[in-house]
Amino acid sequence: MIALGAKQVPFASALALTTLAKGVQGIEQDLIGKTFDDATPFTRNAIAIKPATKSNLVATVFAKDIQAAYLTPYVVGGMRDYGNKRGMILPVDVRVNQYGNLTKGTLQRLKGKPGVFVGPVKTKAGVINGVWQRPVAGKVVGKRIKGTRIAKPAGHLKLLLKFEDTSAVTKHFDFFGAAQRYLTKNAAAAFDKAMRQALATAR
Repeated sequence: MIALGAKQVPFASALALTTLAKGVQGIEQDLIGKTFDDATPFTRNAIAIKPATKSNLVATVFAKDIQAAYLTPYVVGGMRDYGNKRGMILPVDVRVNQYGNLTKGTLQRLKGKPGVFVGPVKTKAGVINGVWQRPVAGKVVGKRIKGTRIAKPAGHLKLLLKFEDTSAVTKHFDFFGAAQRYLTKNAAAAFDKAMRQALATAR
C-alpha cells in the first residue's frame, strides 16, 4: 500500500495543483468583475491556466497577453496602458454599448460625417482636444446685405468624443493577494482529495 501510494504521488500532485489553479482562476475572474464596473466579457475572461502534469508539477495562472497589457498597471501600479493609442477616447455625446464603450469603427465613422472635425478647441474650460460636430445651418438671420439675409449656423459646437492623455490608475486589482488567500485556505484539502482519488483509481 505504501509503494502504491508513492507511485500515485505525482499524479495526485498534478491533479491537486490543477484543481487549485482552476479555483484561483475563478477567484481572479470574480475579482475582476468586482474591481471594474461593467467589465466586458473579454476582460472578465482574461485569466487562463496551464495545468500541471506528472512530469511538470507546476500549474500556472496568468492573464492572457492582450488583457495583461492593460490590467498590469492595476496590479503593480503605474499609468494606464492604451496599447497603440496615444491616450483615452472618452465618449461624450455618442452612442455606447452596454458596457459604456464605443462600438467598433465609431471614430472612423464620425470622421466621415459632414460637419465633423477632429482637433483642439479653445473653450471656457480650456483647450479640449476631441471630435467635434459643427452647428447645423439654421434659420436665415442677421442683417440684410444687398437685399439678402445671411444664414448663420444655429447652436454651438458639440463635443462628441474627448481625447485625454494617459493617467495613473486609481484602482487596485489584488491578483497575488487573492491567489495566496485562496491557496492558504484550500491547498491542504485539495491535495488530500486528489490523493484519495488517485489511490481509488490506481491499477
